[in-house]
Amino acid sequence: MKKAVIGFIGCGGMAGAHCNSLRILWEAGQKEFDVAAVCDIVAEKAERMADKFAEFLGHRPRVHTDAAAMLAAEKSLDSVLVITPHSSHHVLAIMAMEAGVNVMTEKPIAYTVRLAKEMIKVSEKTGKLLHVAENYRMGLDERAYQWVVTSGVIGTPRILNWMDVGERKWYWDWRDHLDIAGGAWTLDGGVHHSDLFQYSLGPVKRVSAASRTYDTVRYQKYESVDDYEKAKLEKRYAHFRKTRSLQAVDPSTLQEPIDATVEDTTAAVLEFERGPVGTWLVSRAAPGKVDRSNVIYGSEGAVFWGNGVYNVRQEQVYDMDQLREAYLNSLTPEEKEIVFPFNLRDSLAIEWAQHLNALAGVRPVEVTAEIGLAAMIVPMAIYESAEIGQSVLIQDVYDLKVETYQKRIAKLAGL
Repeated sequence: MKKAVIGFIGCGGMAGAHCNSLRILWEAGQKEFDVAAVCDIVAEKAERMADKFAEFLGHRPRVHTDAAAMLAAEKSLDSVLVITPHSSHHVLAIMAMEAGVNVMTEKPIAYTVRLAKEMIKVSEKTGKLLHVAENYRMGLDERAYQWVVTSGVIGTPRILNWMDVGERKWYWDWRDHLDIAGGAWTLDGGVHHSDLFQYSLGPVKRVSAASRTYDTVRYQKYESVDDYEKAKLEKRYAHFRKTRSLQAVDPSTLQEPIDATVEDTTAAVLEFERGPVGTWLVSRAAPGKVDRSNVIYGSEGAVFWGNGVYNVRQEQVYDMDQLREAYLNSLTPEEKEIVFPFNLRDSLAIEWAQHLNALAGVRPVEVTAEIGLAAMIVPMAIYESAEIGQSVLIQDVYDLKVETYQKRIAKLAGL
């Protein structure tokens, strides 16, 4: 396999996660890649990222602060990772592909459906790979849930119930500004969940939704609570779940308010082409207790995320350990190597292994640009439905017959 030469455009938080996953891949024995250059408009971020890569690559990537200049200077690049705020994904991905460089872009694929389709056209015209970073489905548990649903363990799928509810008052930089983010967690994290729904249940046909903004203020200064048992005992905010979007914060320490312009709550009914229906509630304005209960019900049972599989007699058929084992036993050695190369479990490392294989012509990536668009289009349909006050067909959003919300945010962003 030819060594692939990679560049990073954007060196924020998620870039660090990608760097760590490339380190995991490197340490697992896949060393047929090099990171030649990193770029960020904030020089200090790019310098720090270069230092992190130097720790395991044995050399320090070159540092740039302008993407166009990097693409012009770094003639050996095979691929770049675009990991910037949502409003610039299309600009940078198109720039790279037109410069003859393959692309992996962080989710969502683009700021609007119209821009995503333009990116796909450029990919087709240039013959360059447009790979969307959609790693959730590549985790062992998510693979196992999908296996349960698609192999008939719970019978014919009927109902999806997806809760993603808690409270966040701390400021999350550009993600709290509609003109840059294009939407709040329904889009930012929701593309992952949308992809998982469709990974197991097939395409969504119709969406009916409502949106609310209950809290318009975030706080730039606060104290995090690292001891989560103490946080639960003291009933501190977002205290039952430690994630990037919901962390424990002492509410008495919130200072330096700043206006947030994104919504904080959406509620949607999803109708799938193959028959199932679903409810999806996303909120960051729900104090009290975080609820991330997720389940798919079928005609013969149900699979509960984080809990396992139950039959029609409400008996647990598989706990999580048994479910993982049953799924792994269902795979041939060849299949295991494809879905878990080098026996990896880190989903971003698996994603990078797929990307490198695609660059080498071994096999295509799993999450193509069209799959990335399908993941993004459901959150956009939720926004469109809420904006116009009626249900919308996914096909109409894809065909650009419905883009009232998207035109509004594009105007805000000056696109």
